[in-house]
Amino acid sequence: MNIIQLTGTCSAGGALTITGTNNVVGYVEKVVMDYDDGDTGADLTLTNEAVVSETILVVTNLGVADKTWYPRVSAVDGTDAGAFTNEQAAKNFVTGSFKAVIAQGGTSKNFKFLIYVSDE
Repeated sequence: MNIIQLTGTCSAGGALTITGTNNVVGYVEKVVMDYDDGDTGADLTLTNEAVVSETILVVTNLGVADKTWYPRVSAVDGTDAGAFTNEQAAKNFVTGSFKAVIAQGGTSKNFKFLIYVSDE
């Protein structure tokens, strides 16, 4: 299991973009926010940056405590591309690096995310 860490400090306007330097191949098991001192109303968009940017997780109003998410994607029924079912939820397959974008994070506030990626 690989653990990718993204950390950073918001600008004076409360914005932050953290681009990971590690290229990974595997499945996103979970994403952990190790709460530091970010503002309650902060919003997170986590993407996988490969040939095409793919959204892994979007969370609004992050709060002021450690959080854990298990992001999944809905699979499409091969006979009807419009039919999504929860039973078909699967782990995100990623290849490339991660990027976390924080909005409304607060002036000079710190954020830390751990992304757990497995081979299976």
